[in-house]
Amino acid sequence: MNIKPIAKLLAHHPKLVIIIFTIITLLIGSQALNIYIESDLTKFLPKDDPAIQLWDEINQEFNIGKTIIILVDQTDRVYDIRDPKVLIEMDEIYINIYEKLLKEGKETGIASVNSLALLIKKENRKPISEGGNNYNGIPYDQNSIYKYMERFEIAATKGILYSNTYKIAVVIIQLKDDANFDQVLSRTEQAVENRGTSYANMTITGTIAYQDAIREESMRNLIIIFPVALILVSIVLFFFHRTLKGLIIAFLPPAFSIALTFGILGMVQPELTIISVAVVALLIGLGVDYSIHLMNRLAEEHKIEDPVKRIEKILRHTGKAVLLSTITTIIGFGSLMTSSMSPMATFGFGCAIGILFCFISAIILVPCLAIILQFKKNGRIVIWRKFAKFAVNNRKRILLVAGFFAIISLATLPEVKTDVNYFELAPKDIPEVEAMFKYSESFGGGSNFNALLVQTDPNGLLDPAIIEALVKMEDEMRDVIASAFPYIDENKIEKSIYSVADEIKEVSDIINRSIVAEKLGELMGIQKILFDMIAEEGIIDEEFSKTIILVGIPISSSIEQIGEVVKEINTIAASTVLPHNGQISKLTGQDAITIAVNNRLTDEQIRSMILALMLVLAALIFIFSSSTYGFLTMIPVIFVLMWEPGFLVATDIPLSLVTISIASIMVGIGIDYGVHITHRFREELSRGIPKIDAIRISIEKTGLSLVEAALTTVAGVASIYFVNVPALQEFGIVVILMISLSCIAAAMILPVFYTSKSVK
Repeated sequence: MNIKPIAKLLAHHPKLVIIIFTIITLLIGSQALNIYIESDLTKFLPKDDPAIQLWDEINQEFNIGKTIIILVDQTDRVYDIRDPKVLIEMDEIYINIYEKLLKEGKETGIASVNSLALLIKKENRKPISEGGNNYNGIPYDQNSIYKYMERFEIAATKGILYSNTYKIAVVIIQLKDDANFDQVLSRTEQAVENRGTSYANMTITGTIAYQDAIREESMRNLIIIFPVALILVSIVLFFFHRTLKGLIIAFLPPAFSIALTFGILGMVQPELTIISVAVVALLIGLGVDYSIHLMNRLAEEHKIEDPVKRIEKILRHTGKAVLLSTITTIIGFGSLMTSSMSPMATFGFGCAIGILFCFISAIILVPCLAIILQFKKNGRIVIWRKFAKFAVNNRKRILLVAGFFAIISLATLPEVKTDVNYFELAPKDIPEVEAMFKYSESFGGGSNFNALLVQTDPNGLLDPAIIEALVKMEDEMRDVIASAFPYIDENKIEKSIYSVADEIKEVSDIINRSIVAEKLGELMGIQKILFDMIAEEGIIDEEFSKTIILVGIPISSSIEQIGEVVKEINTIAASTVLPHNGQISKLTGQDAITIAVNNRLTDEQIRSMILALMLVLAALIFIFSSSTYGFLTMIPVIFVLMWEPGFLVATDIPLSLVTISIASIMVGIGIDYGVHITHRFREELSRGIPKIDAIRISIEKTGLSLVEAALTTVAGVASIYFVNVPALQEFGIVVILMISLSCIAAAMILPVFYTSKSVK
């Protein structure tokens, strides 16, 4: 390829090139404003997954809506939730977000509101002859409140709407399917903030609120990571260059590439997930790498006075190596695009186009900036020559040590854990998330809505035999919950499983068909509180042929606990025999979907890693025009991949929705270091330099750039640690370890094989 015209353009018109490229970047980058963060775990499974299909069927049949929860926590307050002042504030929220709008004839977007305050208000509204005060409001008499709370209608909601300690209560707001969720949430927030008094300590949470909070925090994290990464990478660059010019040349290309990347995402894939936060850190680290390789080689070739010839030589040699690195890195990230989990595919797509823009930006901007700023590198680190000599003289010992640790690491492979706890993806210290944990701790169910779908022939549910079978099955399932979570009290265990069978059993221990028909008729079309979800159209269909059994699992549960509970509940459901062609589905819902995603993780990683290795090898063989050099260049990254299980076990970091991508990422990133060593080694051999000397020069000249590039990538990725999200922090730790080892492996293991007779 004739690259001289490109070299002339960059050398003779650097300012014009930068101006045009800046305008293009600004136009494309402006589309980044369209980006939004999606925080729904169901997005990680394809639509044809059985768990998702069953979830959709239940949602459609029983209209299980989205919810907003107001947690009233009086733990450290003088007034408990039975105090009239607290109840009046709870009622005031209801009036402002719902009742007032209804009276004005406006659309509320709300299907229903449930709270202790509303139940007491309902009792107080009854005539005096029926035990009320004939007053539509919260009674100021404390004794009246105590009296109402002893009644069955309110006492039955203990553990659902208020806690046994009377210190915690909730207001549960179910939204309509066509509601403007953000609008209702905003109205609820305003009602809480602007209430007249503050006797009650209120925090908004629930599926709508905490997902919205996670989205907002994730967008803030995207903004935080950029300046933090700049500072950390600047420290590394200043150590190597001791000049402001070096910082400018290194930073501008990745800054342009980030703007271009998120601009393209804003146009074609605006729905991102929280793991997309890592894209910024990776692009800064890798983008700076490309700049470093090019500007170091430009400084190294300072004896060539003609800028056109110097740029042409750089593009022909180092530029080619950077291009090969770009291709292999794109392949590594691109392999994630084959994932059946949409967020993984989106993450891979974002990183892949980001790396492409890093290459384009570096090729265009680095030569132009180097000419405009008259960049010169200030010396070299002398100790690196000693390292190059050590690596060459101790080749076999290094290989022996690397092989030993690879064997030890592979032996730990069965110990690698998988964990898809979605709350590990949630930024910590967010009130909405903390409130959800508090809710789960207090009521046992929290946000983890799970259900079994029961189906029979028409009118099949009217048969008392079915009700008896369901009651027996539920008792077995409660035993499973009690065994898995021994710290949960009996009341919460009792409410952890719920169905129409429980309602009928409460009426009479002796069940007959008339009792069943009467009670089911009452339940049909009646809103029913189901943990933090509400069935707007009841929990039984019109033909008495379908109903659901609710299963609540605490949100703080480990993936092992959830998996075991889901497995045992499915076993019990499968073994339960119902007449009238009765069938009970497998468990679906948030926990069941979590397990389904978790089960895909290992297969997803292995598949994407193997695909990445095969494609990268093909690219290396094609570009180097040699199968020998292609295979040898792969060796360092293969060692690093063999070391990965050991690091995961040693650091007790599981494979998660974030760390699953690391193997594929390291195939793309890790191969870069080997590519640059190989390319420089072949360049020196072509000049007639002996093998040993060619290896030493490659390590000494290119190796220092690799260390600088690795450290800047590490610094860029380290910015993730400043985001208070455990899963992302674990991702950062593993990537930093793997990048460091990839650089070391390329500089120390690769030379061992280049002394082979087969290498020419």
